[in-house]
Amino acid sequence: MTPVEGAPERYDIITVGSATNDVMVQVRSAHIITCEDADGAQAWMAFEYGGKIHVDDMLITVGGGSVNTAVTFGRQGLRVAALSKLGRDDPGERVKRCLEAAGVMTHLLAYSNVSGTGYSTIITTFTGERTVLVHRGASRELAAEDIMWAELAKSDWLYVGALAGDSWRLYPQLADFAAEHGIKLALNLGTSQIDQGLAEYGRLLQCTHLIFQNDEEMRRLTGVEEERGDHDEREICRRLHDCGVDIAVITDGRRGAMASDGRRYYTVPAYPVEVASTVGAGDAFAAGCISGLIHGRDLPESLRLGAANAASVVSQSGANRGVLTWDEALEYVATHRSG
Repeated sequence: MTPVEGAPERYDIITVGSATNDVMVQVRSAHIITCEDADGAQAWMAFEYGGKIHVDDMLITVGGGSVNTAVTFGRQGLRVAALSKLGRDDPGERVKRCLEAAGVMTHLLAYSNVSGTGYSTIITTFTGERTVLVHRGASRELAAEDIMWAELAKSDWLYVGALAGDSWRLYPQLADFAAEHGIKLALNLGTSQIDQGLAEYGRLLQCTHLIFQNDEEMRRLTGVEEERGDHDEREICRRLHDCGVDIAVITDGRRGAMASDGRRYYTVPAYPVEVASTVGAGDAFAAGCISGLIHGRDLPESLRLGAANAASVVSQSGANRGVLTWDEALEYVATHRSG
């Protein structure tokens, strides 16, 4: 594809990944059932089988990894474009309008002639935690021929979120492209890639400047078992650095996050807030942190900016409704104490 007329000379960052319409459903009457064994505990959200369940609140909004992160970058004043695949339908138009309202460029969006825009139904209970029913839709079809590669070459950063369906084939192509063009690659791998481990994705990680995954995902990716203290987290970071990753960030929900740049380890507690929904927290943290780095802040401050953005997002329903502007993020960090 040829570059689009009117496109900028440079981008600060381009986001690649999913785009969905999100149906947010709050159900306080859900039961949380936890089973524990020698290997740990697992929890399930439960409803009466065959029952009619009262919904306390409902919201239809937009989300997906590419959209959520792009909204933060746009609201924080960066030159950002989103790359995802939509259906030629009203939900796709809703995604586009949301991005444009946040200052995100949408000329890189691709459109499917066979699938509709993705949908997620997100059930949030009294704890603020959620269960997500995902229909990936057109997002899973994103392919190399949908990408305006000449435009990607004009970006300083590339953020690649979870890629599902056939779109997973783009991971190595995007990584190689970033390496060849001196683009800083920020990565958030999908479930299938995490479960294949470091041996399968070593080449990809060689090209990765920054990786964000939660604690459980990092253990599955690196094969490091959980231990008391932080030795296991340091070992996770060491293995990632050995693969070529410059900065590794391990997020852990209410406990905050840990990061390593290969020289020092950093921790940032989560800001204490009343949680409305945890949807979008990881995207908000990653985007807030990357935005800090692009704005010239060091890693410790960037981690705090990511934590601030995540705290604001989880305090509201919707994966990106609580996203902070750059000035709001700076003020949040200056006026709030982390946990």
